[in-house]
Amino acid sequence: MRRQRSWKYHAIAFIVGVGILAALIHHAGLERFVDIVLHASPSWFAASLTAYGISWIFRTWRLERFTAHAGTKIKIRDLFKLYISGYALNAIFPAKLGDVATVGYLRIRGITIGRSAAIILQTRILDMVALLFLSLAAVLVSTERISLGWIKGVIFACILIITIPMGLTLLDRNKSLSALIERFVDKHILNTFCKTVGGKIKDAYDSYHAIVSERRLMTVSIVFSIMIWFFEGLTCYMISRAVAAHIPLLSIILAVSTGNMGKIVPATPGAIGIYESMVAAVLVMFGVSFDLATVIAILDHATKKAFTLFFGIPATASL
Repeated sequence: MRRQRSWKYHAIAFIVGVGILAALIHHAGLERFVDIVLHASPSWFAASLTAYGISWIFRTWRLERFTAHAGTKIKIRDLFKLYISGYALNAIFPAKLGDVATVGYLRIRGITIGRSAAIILQTRILDMVALLFLSLAAVLVSTERISLGWIKGVIFACILIITIPMGLTLLDRNKSLSALIERFVDKHILNTFCKTVGGKIKDAYDSYHAIVSERRLMTVSIVFSIMIWFFEGLTCYMISRAVAAHIPLLSIILAVSTGNMGKIVPATPGAIGIYESMVAAVLVMFGVSFDLATVIAILDHATKKAFTLFFGIPATASL
């Protein structure tokens, strides 16, 4: 019964996402949308795929730093496969189920569940850090002044998501919270299964504390994260050039950063519809026509998802 409800939710979420895309295309004009796509430059599309591929090099290097810190040596090729497999599953299912799968993959490789969960959590937080850095830099450096409006709410939500776990961990230098969890589990929980879960939570917290407390690891991983999302923005910029749109790179970076920050709430599989709406909305704020902004947003997301699924589905099958 639960499984049936779960699949119904997945189906409804997918239909909602597709419905949002259909509404965007309808508002932009189907004929106009098709015309822009058919006249797009293949060479610029190839360049955008290359840029997105480079972002995955930095993404895999970042994960390798975390797994090495956990004391496990995994080949770069294998890390890429398990990582992109998780992203492919996220593109298909809502609720970030791909992240859960990635935790499982790392567990198979010998990293504890707690440590694996801490690694994936930190990569997501670092993504938010990089997106915030790039979006704020774009706003401050850009010569085009726009009213941030609703973007402020998205930025504030991301700041909270970053500050709560990292701030709490940095303030808890003596790991008092870890000791508190252990005492609570020992004194108040009698069920064996619940004790096991409590132990996993403590392990995850201790692992996360160790990651955040390692300054060199944090510095390198933040740099890698910024490079990841810069190339994500560059991918969208090259797609804009493919459809003959001359939009400043900084405007594109702000649009892509805002769209990805909007993925915090996994309402639809792969944030279909949500990402495109937010990217298009920001581009329109910079004076881009709605039809062109819609094409760029949809092609950007479709290109990245196609790359992820092309490599991720075979990787999932092999894993």
